[in-house]
Amino acid sequence: MELRHLRYFYETANEMNFTRAAEKLNIAQPPLSKQIKDLEHELGVELFVRRPHFLALTPEGEMLKQYASQILSLADKAVETIREMGQGLNGTIYISTVEGHTLRALSRWISMFSKQYPSVQYNLWTGSADEIIARIRTGLCDLAILADIRDTEGLEYFKLFQENWSAIIPEEFPLSSQPGSTVKATELLPYDLIIPARPERLDEVQNWYRNNEEKPKIRCRYTNVLSAYELARQGVGIAIYPGEAESIVDPKVISTRVALKAITNPTVKANYVMLSDKNRILPHVVYEFMSFVRKQSRLDDLSTL
Repeated sequence: MELRHLRYFYETANEMNFTRAAEKLNIAQPPLSKQIKDLEHELGVELFVRRPHFLALTPEGEMLKQYASQILSLADKAVETIREMGQGLNGTIYISTVEGHTLRALSRWISMFSKQYPSVQYNLWTGSADEIIARIRTGLCDLAILADIRDTEGLEYFKLFQENWSAIIPEEFPLSSQPGSTVKATELLPYDLIIPARPERLDEVQNWYRNNEEKPKIRCRYTNVLSAYELARQGVGIAIYPGEAESIVDPKVISTRVALKAITNPTVKANYVMLSDKNRILPHVVYEFMSFVRKQSRLDDLSTL
Protein backbone atom coordinates (compact mmCIF):
# COMPACT_ATOMS: atom_id res chain seq x y z
CA MET A 1 0.00 0.00 0.00
CA GLU A 2 1.42 3.36 -1.01
CA LEU A 3 0.71 6.70 0.61
CA ARG A 4 -0.93 7.98 -2.57
CA HIS A 5 -3.42 5.10 -2.43
CA LEU A 6 -4.46 6.27 1.02
CA ARG A 7 -4.78 9.87 -0.19
CA TYR A 8 -6.94 8.78 -3.11
CA PHE A 9 -9.11 6.65 -0.87
CA TYR A 10 -9.41 9.29 1.86
CA GLU A 11 -10.43 12.04 -0.55
CA THR A 12 -13.02 9.77 -2.17
CA ALA A 13 -14.34 8.73 1.26
CA ASN A 14 -14.73 12.40 2.18
CA GLU A 15 -16.42 13.42 -1.06
CA MET A 16 -18.47 10.24 -1.54
CA ASN A 17 -18.21 10.94 -5.24
CA PHE A 18 -15.46 9.73 -7.58
CA THR A 19 -15.81 12.66 -9.97
CA ARG A 20 -15.51 15.34 -7.29
CA ALA A 21 -12.64 13.48 -5.59
CA ALA A 22 -10.79 13.21 -8.90
CA GLU A 23 -11.18 16.95 -9.46
CA LYS A 24 -9.77 17.74 -6.02
CA LEU A 25 -6.88 15.33 -6.58
CA ASN A 26 -6.27 16.79 -10.04
CA ILE A 27 -6.45 13.42 -11.79
CA ALA A 28 -8.94 11.82 -14.18
CA GLN A 29 -11.81 9.82 -12.73
CA PRO A 30 -11.02 6.44 -14.42
CA PRO A 31 -7.45 6.24 -12.98
CA LEU A 32 -8.83 7.14 -9.53
CA SER A 33 -11.40 4.35 -9.73
CA LYS A 34 -8.67 1.93 -10.77
CA GLN A 35 -6.42 2.95 -7.88
CA ILE A 36 -9.25 2.35 -5.42
CA LYS A 37 -9.98 -1.02 -7.02
CA ASP A 38 -6.27 -1.94 -6.75
CA LEU A 39 -6.32 -0.98 -3.07
CA GLU A 40 -9.40 -3.12 -2.45
CA HIS A 41 -7.73 -6.03 -4.26
CA GLU A 42 -4.60 -5.64 -2.13
CA LEU A 43 -6.61 -5.58 1.11
CA GLY A 44 -8.99 -8.32 0.02
CA VAL A 45 -12.11 -6.35 0.95
CA GLU A 46 -14.52 -3.89 -0.63
CA LEU A 47 -14.16 -0.39 0.77
CA PHE A 48 -17.21 1.11 -0.94
CA VAL A 49 -20.75 -0.03 -1.64
CA ARG A 50 -21.31 0.96 -5.28
CA ARG A 51 -24.76 1.27 -6.81
CA PRO A 52 -26.14 3.53 -9.56
CA HIS A 53 -26.10 7.08 -8.19
CA PHE A 54 -25.12 5.75 -4.76
CA LEU A 55 -21.80 5.39 -2.95
CA ALA A 56 -21.22 4.46 0.69
CA LEU A 57 -18.42 3.12 2.85
CA THR A 58 -18.42 -0.48 4.00
CA PRO A 59 -17.48 -1.19 7.65
CA GLU A 60 -13.95 -1.93 6.40
CA GLY A 61 -13.96 1.40 4.56
CA GLU A 62 -15.05 3.26 7.69
CA MET A 63 -12.18 1.70 9.64
CA LEU A 64 -9.62 2.47 6.93
CA LYS A 65 -10.82 6.07 6.77
CA GLN A 66 -10.02 6.51 10.47
CA TYR A 67 -6.53 5.05 10.03
CA ALA A 68 -5.94 7.00 6.82
CA SER A 69 -6.77 10.26 8.57
CA GLN A 70 -4.13 9.62 11.24
CA ILE A 71 -1.51 8.28 8.81
CA LEU A 72 -1.87 11.19 6.39
CA SER A 73 -1.76 13.71 9.24
CA LEU A 74 1.45 12.14 10.52
CA ALA A 75 2.96 12.07 7.03
CA ASP A 76 2.19 15.75 6.46
CA LYS A 77 3.56 16.61 9.89
CA ALA A 78 6.76 14.63 9.21
CA VAL A 79 7.38 16.43 5.91
CA GLU A 80 6.74 19.81 7.52
CA THR A 81 9.03 19.06 10.48
CA ILE A 82 11.93 17.74 8.39
CA ARG A 83 11.81 20.74 6.06
CA GLU A 84 11.88 23.12 9.00
CA MET A 85 14.66 21.43 10.99
CA GLY A 86 17.44 23.02 8.98
CA GLN A 87 16.05 26.54 9.20
CA GLY A 88 16.96 27.50 12.77
CA LEU A 89 14.50 27.85 15.63
CA ASN A 90 11.24 27.89 13.74
CA GLY A 91 8.67 25.35 12.66
CA THR A 92 5.30 24.31 14.08
CA ILE A 93 4.58 23.06 17.60
CA TYR A 94 1.53 20.80 17.85
CA ILE A 95 -0.17 21.18 21.24
CA SER A 96 -3.31 19.53 22.59
CA THR A 97 -5.02 20.78 25.73
CA VAL A 98 -8.17 20.50 27.79
CA GLU A 99 -10.49 23.44 28.34
CA GLY A 100 -10.21 25.95 31.11
CA HIS A 101 -7.36 27.87 32.70
CA THR A 102 -4.87 25.86 30.66
CA LEU A 103 -5.88 27.80 27.54
CA ARG A 104 -5.31 31.11 29.27
CA ALA A 105 -1.90 30.06 30.60
CA LEU A 106 -0.88 28.48 27.30
CA SER A 107 -1.84 31.61 25.40
CA ARG A 108 0.37 33.68 27.68
CA TRP A 109 3.34 31.34 27.19
CA ILE A 110 2.89 31.32 23.42
CA SER A 111 2.73 35.12 23.40
CA MET A 112 5.96 35.41 25.38
CA PHE A 113 7.79 32.72 23.39
CA SER A 114 6.68 34.30 20.11
CA LYS A 115 8.35 37.57 21.04
CA GLN A 116 11.67 35.74 21.27
CA TYR A 117 11.08 33.44 18.28
CA PRO A 118 8.64 35.10 15.86
CA SER A 119 9.12 32.42 13.17
CA VAL A 120 7.62 29.64 15.31
CA GLN A 121 4.04 28.62 14.54
CA TYR A 122 1.52 26.74 16.67
CA ASN A 123 -1.19 24.20 15.95
CA LEU A 124 -3.63 23.96 18.88
CA TRP A 125 -6.22 21.24 19.43
CA THR A 126 -8.70 21.09 22.32
CA GLY A 127 -10.52 17.98 23.47
CA SER A 128 -11.07 15.52 26.30
CA ALA A 129 -8.19 14.07 28.31
CA ASP A 130 -8.57 10.62 26.76
CA GLU A 131 -8.51 12.07 23.25
CA ILE A 132 -5.42 14.12 24.09
CA ILE A 133 -3.52 11.15 25.52
CA ALA A 134 -4.34 9.17 22.38
CA ARG A 135 -2.99 12.02 20.23
CA ILE A 136 0.26 12.09 22.19
CA ARG A 137 0.70 8.32 21.95
CA THR A 138 0.00 8.27 18.19
CA GLY A 139 2.23 11.25 17.45
CA LEU A 140 -0.53 13.60 16.34
CA CYS A 141 0.70 16.23 18.78
CA ASP A 142 4.04 17.06 20.36
CA LEU A 143 2.88 18.35 23.72
CA ALA A 144 -0.23 18.13 25.85
CA ILE A 145 -1.59 19.95 28.89
CA LEU A 146 -4.15 18.27 31.11
CA ALA A 147 -4.89 17.34 34.70
CA ASP A 148 -2.51 14.68 36.00
CA ILE A 149 -3.06 11.16 34.72
CA ARG A 150 -2.73 7.68 36.15
CA ASP A 151 -1.21 5.84 33.18
CA THR A 152 2.16 7.52 32.55
CA GLU A 153 3.90 4.62 30.80
CA GLY A 154 5.99 5.98 27.92
CA LEU A 155 5.24 9.58 28.88
CA GLU A 156 7.29 12.25 30.59
CA TYR A 157 5.74 15.26 32.24
CA PHE A 158 6.27 18.15 34.61
CA LYS A 159 3.87 20.02 36.85
CA LEU A 160 2.55 23.40 35.70
CA PHE A 161 0.09 24.54 38.36
CA GLN A 162 -2.66 23.47 40.75
CA GLU A 163 -6.30 24.47 40.82
CA ASN A 164 -9.15 23.90 43.25
CA TRP A 165 -11.96 21.64 42.17
CA SER A 166 -15.13 23.64 41.54
CA ALA A 167 -18.78 22.89 42.20
CA ILE A 168 -21.28 24.27 39.66
CA ILE A 169 -24.48 24.50 41.68
CA PRO A 170 -27.97 25.11 40.20
CA GLU A 171 -29.60 28.27 41.52
CA GLU A 172 -32.59 26.35 42.90
CA PHE A 173 -30.36 24.26 45.19
CA PRO A 174 -29.99 25.72 48.73
CA LEU A 175 -26.20 25.47 48.52
CA SER A 176 -26.12 28.08 45.75
CA SER A 177 -27.33 30.84 48.09
CA GLN A 178 -25.17 29.76 51.01
CA PRO A 179 -22.78 32.60 52.02
CA GLY A 180 -19.15 32.34 50.95
CA SER A 181 -17.23 31.16 47.91
CA THR A 182 -16.55 27.63 49.13
CA VAL A 183 -18.52 24.49 49.85
CA LYS A 184 -17.53 21.46 51.91
CA ALA A 185 -17.27 18.17 50.05
CA THR A 186 -19.64 16.58 52.56
CA GLU A 187 -22.29 19.21 51.76
CA LEU A 188 -22.52 17.75 48.25
CA LEU A 189 -23.58 14.30 49.47
CA PRO A 190 -27.37 14.89 49.49
CA TYR A 191 -27.29 15.88 45.81
CA ASP A 192 -26.85 14.07 42.52
CA LEU A 193 -23.39 14.75 41.13
CA ILE A 194 -22.17 15.28 37.58
CA ILE A 195 -18.50 14.29 37.36
CA PRO A 196 -15.78 13.87 34.71
CA ALA A 197 -15.90 10.64 32.73
CA ARG A 198 -12.28 9.54 33.32
CA PRO A 199 -12.15 6.53 35.71
CA GLU A 200 -9.49 8.14 37.92
CA ARG A 201 -11.80 11.09 38.52
CA LEU A 202 -14.46 8.76 39.93
CA ASP A 203 -11.79 7.25 42.21
CA GLU A 204 -10.78 10.73 43.39
CA VAL A 205 -14.33 11.80 44.18
CA GLN A 206 -15.07 8.57 46.02
CA ASN A 207 -11.84 9.00 47.97
CA TRP A 208 -13.10 12.31 49.37
CA TYR A 209 -15.71 10.31 51.27
CA ARG A 210 -13.69 7.26 52.28
CA ASN A 211 -14.37 8.00 55.96
CA ASN A 212 -18.08 8.69 55.45
CA GLU A 213 -20.83 6.12 55.64
CA GLU A 214 -22.79 8.04 53.02
CA LYS A 215 -21.36 7.78 49.51
CA PRO A 216 -21.71 10.19 46.58
CA LYS A 217 -24.59 9.75 44.14
CA ILE A 218 -23.30 9.96 40.58
CA ARG A 219 -26.01 11.05 38.13
CA CYS A 220 -23.98 11.83 34.98
CA ARG A 221 -20.45 11.60 33.59
CA TYR A 222 -19.07 14.14 31.12
CA THR A 223 -16.07 14.76 28.85
CA ASN A 224 -16.81 18.42 28.10
CA VAL A 225 -17.24 20.89 30.95
CA LEU A 226 -19.75 22.94 28.96
CA SER A 227 -21.97 19.86 29.00
CA ALA A 228 -21.57 19.69 32.76
CA TYR A 229 -22.44 23.37 33.06
CA GLU A 230 -25.62 22.96 30.99
CA LEU A 231 -26.71 19.93 33.03
CA ALA A 232 -26.22 21.89 36.25
CA ARG A 233 -28.00 24.88 34.73
CA GLN A 234 -31.04 22.67 34.11
CA GLY A 235 -31.01 21.39 37.69
CA VAL A 236 -29.92 17.80 36.91
CA GLY A 237 -27.37 17.91 39.71
CA ILE A 238 -24.23 19.61 40.96
CA ALA A 239 -21.42 19.46 38.43
CA ILE A 240 -17.89 19.22 39.75
CA TYR A 241 -14.88 20.18 37.68
CA PRO A 242 -11.12 19.71 38.34
CA GLY A 243 -10.22 23.36 38.00
CA GLU A 244 -11.66 26.85 38.04
CA ALA A 245 -14.89 26.76 36.07
CA GLU A 246 -14.92 30.57 35.91
CA SER A 247 -12.22 30.30 33.25
CA ILE A 248 -14.67 28.52 30.92
CA VAL A 249 -18.16 29.84 31.62
CA ASP A 250 -19.03 33.51 31.12
CA PRO A 251 -19.31 35.05 34.63
CA LYS A 252 -22.32 37.12 33.48
CA VAL A 253 -24.15 33.88 32.70
CA ILE A 254 -22.99 32.20 35.87
CA SER A 255 -24.48 34.86 38.12
CA THR A 256 -27.97 34.30 36.73
CA ARG A 257 -28.36 30.51 36.61
CA VAL A 258 -25.72 28.75 38.75
CA ALA A 259 -23.27 29.45 41.56
CA LEU A 260 -19.59 28.46 41.46
CA LYS A 261 -17.83 27.47 44.66
CA ALA A 262 -14.44 25.95 45.42
CA ILE A 263 -14.67 22.55 47.11
CA THR A 264 -13.04 22.29 50.57
CA ASN A 265 -12.88 19.97 53.59
CA PRO A 266 -11.01 18.25 52.19
CA THR A 267 -9.44 20.94 50.04
CA VAL A 268 -9.01 19.07 46.80
CA LYS A 269 -6.58 20.12 44.12
CA ALA A 270 -6.15 19.20 40.48
CA ASN A 271 -2.54 19.13 39.28
CA TYR A 272 -2.07 20.26 35.68
CA VAL A 273 0.93 18.94 33.77
CA MET A 274 2.64 19.29 30.40
CA LEU A 275 3.51 15.93 28.92
CA SER A 276 5.17 14.42 25.88
CA ASP A 277 6.06 11.01 24.48
CA LYS A 278 9.52 10.18 25.82
CA ASN A 279 10.03 7.50 23.18
CA ARG A 280 9.73 9.94 20.28
CA ILE A 281 12.36 12.39 19.09
CA LEU A 282 10.75 15.81 18.87
CA PRO A 283 11.83 18.83 16.83
CA HIS A 284 14.34 21.08 18.58
CA VAL A 285 11.82 23.93 18.76
CA VAL A 286 9.51 21.74 20.87
CA TYR A 287 12.23 21.07 23.45
CA GLU A 288 12.99 24.79 23.59
CA PHE A 289 9.33 25.59 24.18
CA MET A 290 9.06 22.92 26.88
CA SER A 291 12.10 24.36 28.65
CA PHE A 292 10.63 27.86 28.44
CA VAL A 293 7.26 26.75 29.83
CA ARG A 294 8.87 24.75 32.65
CA LYS A 295 10.78 27.84 33.76
CA GLN A 296 7.95 30.32 33.22
CA SER A 297 5.34 28.23 35.02
CA ARG A 298 7.46 28.52 38.18
CA LEU A 299 7.48 32.30 37.87
CA ASP A 300 3.87 32.94 36.92
CA ASP A 301 1.12 33.68 39.39
CA LEU A 302 -1.50 31.94 37.28
CA SER A 303 -4.33 33.19 39.44
CA THR A 304 -3.76 36.64 37.94
CA LEU A 305 -3.88 35.52 34.29
